[in-house]
Amino acid sequence: MDTEFWPLPWQEQQWARLLELSASARLPHALLLAGPSGTGKAGFAAHFAKLLLCSDRGNQPCGSCRHCRLVAAGSHPDLVRVQPAEPGKAIRIDQVRALREFCAARPHQSGWRVILIAPAEALNASAANALLKTLEEPGAETLLLLVTHEPGRLPATVRSRCRLLRFAAPDRRAGLAWLRHRLPDAADAGALLQAAGGRPLRALALAAPETAAQLAQLERLATAVADGTLVPPAAAAESAKLDWALASDALLARLAGRIRQSVVQRRPAPVLFDCLDALVEARRELAASPNLNAELVWDRLWLAWRRAGAAGGG
Repeated sequence: MDTEFWPLPWQEQQWARLLELSASARLPHALLLAGPSGTGKAGFAAHFAKLLLCSDRGNQPCGSCRHCRLVAAGSHPDLVRVQPAEPGKAIRIDQVRALREFCAARPHQSGWRVILIAPAEALNASAANALLKTLEEPGAETLLLLVTHEPGRLPATVRSRCRLLRFAAPDRRAGLAWLRHRLPDAADAGALLQAAGGRPLRALALAAPETAAQLAQLERLATAVADGTLVPPAAAAESAKLDWALASDALLARLAGRIRQSVVQRRPAPVLFDCLDALVEARRELAASPNLNAELVWDRLWLAWRRAGAAGGG
């Protein structure tokens, strides 16, 4: 995302805090940036890394010095990004072991070295344990930035060695104003934000044509399963071809809306909460074991969705 948009309007407090710590030479050796996905934590972390490496030493990276150009090109020798080889896969132990060599070597440029790990919850157990040594002895002027949507999935030993920096989704007015600025031609910005569970960057991603096509497919399947015109196994076979994170997020947003409506009407349906439990469990299973048979997971989920639909809650 363009430099001019960082920090995002709802991140100004966190940005000011890091500027204060940096100016007073009190930056911790490791920061854990935690909060909902789709709210801009990873972009915030990358932008702060760029600021630390910038020659200008201002409150924003200059964007034009040699360091900023190297960061933009993805080739700055004092910035390491650690991420899964493929979306949904784990961060492996060999990726973390390589950080020891990075920290042991002298900086290629004068100043900071930065390690950016995102999403940190993708660290498998061995990788998380291997990271402890780096967290304990990262070296002078070395900052680790761990970005996580689910801090509870990180071992307590990792969390305890990081300074926590919390992020939250913006209120609807702020999120909608930002989204409309980024999508001036979108007539349904409000609907996009709602489908994204109030997370503006997620809503921005939902506006992409290929994403819209997947969401339309999910909507068709959800409606057909709820009204009984499509059986769960058939829906599961089609659902397994969808992007799981995208589809489960959209289904969760739709389900949450129905639950809120039932509560307002003082007619909460237990089957809705059963369906929510099934969805949460499915997300937990696939997060812990990405190689699970997605079709089987979807089959159980659509069965719970069908029960909710049959009871008037789908």
